Amino acid sequence: MPDVPLLPKYKAVYKFQPIGIVIGKDRYDAFDKIEEVEVNYEPYEGPVYEEVPDNIIFKDGNDKGEVSSENEFNLRVDFNRNSPYSMEPRIVAVKIQGDQLIIHLSTQIPTVVKMLVSEMLEIPQNRISIIVPDVGGGFGLKQDVNYEELSVIALAYKLNKNLKWVETRTENVMTSQARDQTHELRIGYRNSGKLDYVVDKITYDAGAYLLPFTGISPLFVTLGTMKSLYDFELYYDAIVKVSNKPPQGAYRGFGRPEAILVMERIMDEISKRTKISPIEVRKINVKRKLEGDVGDVNAVIDKLSKKYEELRRIYGKGIGISLYVQYAAPNSEIMVKHEKSLIPGYECVRARLDLDGWIIIETTLTNQGQRMDNSIRKIVSKELSYDKVKVELGKTNINGYGVWASRSMLTAGNAAILAVRKLKEIAKKIDDNLDWEKIARIMRQEPWKLKELTVEECYETPEFVGTVSGQIVVVNKDELGNVKPLYNYIIADVGITGDDEVVKGQLMGGALQAISGSFLENTEDEVEYSIATMVEAPKFEIELLHTPSNTPSGVRGVGENSISGGYAAFINAINDLGLECNKVPCRLSK
Repeated sequence: MPDVPLLPKYKAVYKFQPIGIVIGKDRYDAFDKIEEVEVNYEPYEGPVYEEVPDNIIFKDGNDKGEVSSENEFNLRVDFNRNSPYSMEPRIVAVKIQGDQLIIHLSTQIPTVVKMLVSEMLEIPQNRISIIVPDVGGGFGLKQDVNYEELSVIALAYKLNKNLKWVETRTENVMTSQARDQTHELRIGYRNSGKLDYVVDKITYDAGAYLLPFTGISPLFVTLGTMKSLYDFELYYDAIVKVSNKPPQGAYRGFGRPEAILVMERIMDEISKRTKISPIEVRKINVKRKLEGDVGDVNAVIDKLSKKYEELRRIYGKGIGISLYVQYAAPNSEIMVKHEKSLIPGYECVRARLDLDGWIIIETTLTNQGQRMDNSIRKIVSKELSYDKVKVELGKTNINGYGVWASRSMLTAGNAAILAVRKLKEIAKKIDDNLDWEKIARIMRQEPWKLKELTVEECYETPEFVGTVSGQIVVVNKDELGNVKPLYNYIIADVGITGDDEVVKGQLMGGALQAISGSFLENTEDEVEYSIATMVEAPKFEIELLHTPSNTPSGVRGVGENSISGGYAAFINAINDLGLECNKVPCRLSK
């Protein structure tokens, strides 16, 4: 992949690519000045980059040799682009203060931004401050630092001028996109319903260039997720190509929805061909022992089976299921070795007692509305049997890497538990009754005995920690040919939670995003891009199991759970109506 400048020098490589910056005294002035700019475009035919004549920047695969089974069929699954479409688009405001660069940014990864800006400007990180307000939604969109944000930061530094940029909704949808995989499949299976092998030709469209954080990591997550639940041989040839689309970034699920859609379509196709029920086919193919710590597989399958039978009696058809494991919080070895990331998987937390007797928990995590600060506060309060706990987010003076991969509670939550346990050990030497307010008074009134009480702990999962889950979606089709989702059941073994209602909200929100992406959202619609609202939302039923994980707090990751399995359940429901659809979005009326 050749070096790509922040703004193109002579050739624009995708539609809506920014090619220059206009500075105004306010937003209105800047837009007026844009009207004065004239750009002369000339069509160009040829590769995206001369250095890559075939547009292919990466190839990977394993040797399948000769494979055969009792039966074979071919299937093509197309997962086209969605936009994360967060409540608020991006915003960046840069202030120059002496030799300090103060950056206010809507980001999920403040410490990573500091690293990238330091490298870009060739200045030490101690001259950079990243300040993150409460961010109006992220969904992976703000996990990446895009070239527009970096351009504004670089220009402010170059001009020694305070600058602010607020992304418009059109800019947001047209330049922040994800997914975009095609799977051309050959499947071998037995009359018993057992899947023997999948031969998969994968095309991953990265768009015009690779973003600094995401790169092509979703492809490796897809490959890992395809093998996470079922026992079969996977042979694949994968290519990554550049194209005249916006760079592909992160979106909630990050390669998992693509994998689960492929595998769950395969399960339903085997069911149809063998006339064995979809639930039984899945039971036949689930591994005897799943990798890592995933919860109670049999309990989830049992509940899914009973609900499926109930809904089949009620609705008859238009019923789709998905069964999956959502692995979360990959550790450093998985991130660096297997997902080819430059970012490790651990998170550090600082716990301290302040002079007023409050336990303060500091973390790099940022708030996109998922209320993990409240969840961490609850598990810490429970650990300490003490209510005066405050969680401070968005800190960059501690090692950690932000919010992504459903990792917040598994990394920072567990690090917080370890930190306060050590804090208790130290505090007991001062006051055996652990009277935190008394200890705070000693810090205030007798500082020669104790000046501060601070502990820092880091945590990453030693093994895969997952959440085994299932979904059932029920749909019907009206006289105009439009598909309507009626009902969405979710069963998930979520481990110990900070707040069950927050977890249920996360699951409902992710499932609705999957439904929306399955039949409404298409980036080719451009300014007419639409998302699901309450009008399209089905009735939700959420059931939680609580098998503790083998971590200090017993939590599991859920942030990307329901969206990961939701597309597959919805597309399977459409096929159960007797319609054929193996693509996202599935638009039957067009």
